[in-house]
Amino acid sequence: MTFHIETERLLLRPLGPEDAAAHMALMADPAVAAFLAPDGKVQSSNYRWRQFASYLGHWRIRGYGFFAVEEKRTGAFVGRVGPWRPEGWPGLECGWAISSAHWGKGYAAEASIATIRWTFLEFADVDRVVSLIDPGNRQSEAVAVKVGQQKTGEIFEFWDVALYVWTADRDAWLDRFGAPGDA
Repeated sequence: MTFHIETERLLLRPLGPEDAAAHMALMADPAVAAFLAPDGKVQSSNYRWRQFASYLGHWRIRGYGFFAVEEKRTGAFVGRVGPWRPEGWPGLECGWAISSAHWGKGYAAEASIATIRWTFLEFADVDRVVSLIDPGNRQSEAVAVKVGQQKTGEIFEFWDVALYVWTADRDAWLDRFGAPGDA
C-alpha cells in the first residue's frame, strides 16, 4: 500500500514489515501493554511478533487496518492507530496505541480523527465505528470523547475483561468533524 494520510503533525501509512521492531518495542512498554495485552502484562517477543504479523495480514484480508503513525517533523514512530475488525469483533473498531514517550501530545486523538474520517469516506456501508475500552483506562476514555465517541452501555468480553463499547455514528460524526479540509 502506497497511500498515506497527513494531519497537521502526523503522517499515517499502512503498517509494513519495516515497522516490526518499533511496534514490538511499543508493545514491550509496560505502560502501553497495561490495557492492550492479555493480563495487562508485556507478552513474549514471540507473541508480540505474531500480533504484529496479524496486523499486516488484516490489511491483506480486509483491505484496511492499523496505520503506522509518525511525527512529520522528526519521522519518529509514534504508534499505531486505525480501523480493524478481527473475527468476532462487535463492529469495525478504531484502535490506538501510542508510545508512552508521546503521551500527552494529543497524537492519539489527532490520528484517530483522521482514520475515522478515512474509514467513513472509504467505506460507505460503515454506519458506526467502535472503540473497545477497558473500564480502567481513563486515558483511552478521554481520547474517545475527543474523537467524538460516546459510551453505549454495550459490553464486549475479551480476555476475560468486560470492555466498554464506545461509538461514533457516521452521520452525526461527519456533521461534527466534516470532510478533510472543512473547518
